Amino acid sequence: MKKYTYTVKGLNSPEKAEEAAEIVAAILPDATDIECDEESATLSFSIKFNNTNQNDAEQRLLGALALSDLELILPEGVNTYSYVGDKPKKVRTVPLAVAVSLIAAFMALAVLFTFASCGLYSIGMNGGILPPNTQQGGSSETTPEYISDLVKLDEIFRMYSYEGVDEEAMRAAILKAYVEATGDLYAEYMTAEEYKSYLDDNAGDFVGIGVSVVYTTIEVNGYDYSVLQIISVFADSPALEAGVQVGDCVMYTGVGENKELVQTLGYTEAISRIRGEAGTTAEFAVFRPDKNEASGYKEIEFSIERKAVVAESVTYRVSETDSRVGIVSVSSFDMTTAPQFTEAVDALKSIGCEYFVFDMRNNPGGALSAIQAVLSYFLNKGDLIVSTEYSDGSKNEYFVKEVKYAEEYEGYNVSKTDIGKYKDLNMIVLTNENTASAAELFTATMRDYGLAEIVGTKTYGKGCMQSIVPLERYGLDGALRVTSAMYFSKSHTVYHDIGIVPDHEIELSEEAAEYNFFLLPENLDDQLQKAIEIITK
Repeated sequence: MKKYTYTVKGLNSPEKAEEAAEIVAAILPDATDIECDEESATLSFSIKFNNTNQNDAEQRLLGALALSDLELILPEGVNTYSYVGDKPKKVRTVPLAVAVSLIAAFMALAVLFTFASCGLYSIGMNGGILPPNTQQGGSSETTPEYISDLVKLDEIFRMYSYEGVDEEAMRAAILKAYVEATGDLYAEYMTAEEYKSYLDDNAGDFVGIGVSVVYTTIEVNGYDYSVLQIISVFADSPALEAGVQVGDCVMYTGVGENKELVQTLGYTEAISRIRGEAGTTAEFAVFRPDKNEASGYKEIEFSIERKAVVAESVTYRVSETDSRVGIVSVSSFDMTTAPQFTEAVDALKSIGCEYFVFDMRNNPGGALSAIQAVLSYFLNKGDLIVSTEYSDGSKNEYFVKEVKYAEEYEGYNVSKTDIGKYKDLNMIVLTNENTASAAELFTATMRDYGLAEIVGTKTYGKGCMQSIVPLERYGLDGALRVTSAMYFSKSHTVYHDIGIVPDHEIELSEEAAEYNFFLLPENLDDQLQKAIEIITK
């Protein structure tokens, strides 16, 4: 056994010390000699960690203490993150960082992800013993044979190769290949740049013009052109201020003599031309539908300064079919979701909506702390939200309670008046095969507590949790994502690799399936029409 000592913010009274000790005993049942000292703001305990469970155990301790307004301090300033959900690696609908709000639907490719608890359950972990071979290079007795083989192959390649080796590219490629070869479908090595992008995405912060787009095709003068069609314009964004509208189709990047067709550039390159650094200018030309033009479109050029914008993870509208129905679409769960969700429901209620459709289709998941906040709106204080189970047999449970986090995580706050404020709504949930992770937890919880029926198709089936471990403390750049636990809703029904079967299964018609999901007319959306029919009876 080894003695571990941690500095804890907020450990400033005998009551808090006692509470912290109880949390340690509950989270780490094998810990002994638990001591909490409010004068020095430290807690300590003895425990035997192996090389694989220390980070995981400390992360659970960190999360539980955070819920009691106690924060573990990481001396080295390195954070360790845990989550149950993530953003897709590649999608056709992208947040134009420029605009970009990874709106779900094209997250059809997001099936590989869980739902991220990067904020809070992501604060940091103290101490930590480096795994073997990371402190002093290890020894031949502990080095796996495949590592020795790789070293030999590298020596041989360098001996015979004419072009040699790009050290930086090789390092990243090897680390990525290793993680992929482990067989953990949800694991990934992220370079320093990729890790920063991941953190920005999870915080819901982007630099751009403030729009979301889909890659689609329009017909102009008898010819088909690939374009970036704008499906939403963020509030208080540069795009809104400049007059960009939903329905505008980005035909060209650049303006004047510098115009280049999006179709010629291709999706990825066109996106990269529009995104950029804060303070720089995004130049592009859109085709806006106009019946007075012979082509059916009016061309408009824009030069817009890129700024920091807040992504929209929640959008809402009144149903075209029935004005009593409010439709709230959640594309992901991140730090913006809970406040935007509240704004959406309250706005719809204020204009007289009596029924609510919560659309979780194509939602790949997101932050555990975000889904906890949203579900708190529908449950009573003390209700179980989610339980997690780890490889060492330990478990953790998260219940509805008031929470107030540090300013950087305030998007996850839950006040006393937030708890249960929407539990009496007349509501229904929409799902499809791309509803995953946190979105599945939302769906399962609504069913478990008898709050709503489910309409649509069977969900993806993602019930495992990952941890994200920044690698700086181990002398490496970037971060590692690795599966660390399974998670369950109240009923403890296993839906990992199985999915959740709706109460009312209905597929989209062939005609509807031909549309881009974001551009699907409401009258052709069979699943939405069925949900409206059921809830208004």
